[in-house]
Amino acid sequence: MKRDALMLPIGVFGAVYVLIGAWAALDSGTFSDLVADFGPDNDHLVHDFGAASVAIGAGLLAGVRIPRWRTPVLAVASVWNGLHLISHVVDLDDAGSLVVGVIEVILLGVATALLALFAHFSRSAA
Repeated sequence: MKRDALMLPIGVFGAVYVLIGAWAALDSGTFSDLVADFGPDNDHLVHDFGAASVAIGAGLLAGVRIPRWRTPVLAVASVWNGLHLISHVVDLDDAGSLVVGVIEVILLGVATALLALFAHFSRSAA
């Protein structure tokens, strides 16, 4: 895969992470109700997630524009996403809705695999 072919999917991932993070930061209540329903509400923790998500998304968007950032940002994003995936697997029984919990695990797994694959392709094309 050509390095430039990664720009669109990396940009999409970056935008999604920024938007999800902004939602978590600006409206932790609805974010917790719809996405992060794992026990009692913890606005501070949801805001922390939002900050991390925006930072990862901003890094990915920067990687689209700054080629030398691309591989390191993709590597960090895949590690962060993989750790996030592990926490969702461990806490699956605590999910407010098992269906939503399983969907989140699947989406996080696919996203982690894609980010790691993009990091590999980016490094190989460098």
